[in-house]
Amino acid sequence: MYSTVSRNTRIVRLEEEQKIIYIKHLGIQPYNEVKFECGKKIIVSYSLNYWQSVFQDFKRINKAVLINPQKVINSMTSFEVELIDNSRFTYSRRKYKSLS
Repeated sequence: MYSTVSRNTRIVRLEEEQKIIYIKHLGIQPYNEVKFECGKKIIVSYSLNYWQSVFQDFKRINKAVLINPQKVINSMTSFEVELIDNSRFTYSRRKYKSLS
């Protein structure tokens, strides 16, 4: 016999692009964490390349993080950026050089 398991699923709609702060790879293929302005986080099973093709305004600052440039408070010291939720991420050397 098989038992059914109910899952809480959530679809990320394209109009929610403005509410997304960042998408971060969790280190386990292909799972990523999507963080919203309201503080909620969801785990999705699409690659960062997929998200980068869907949200073309988002910037890939390193191998594991895709940020919404509208949510950047300031670029801290060299190689570092701070977002509106006070999270900080580091640019990869190559990405930072291409921005300069």
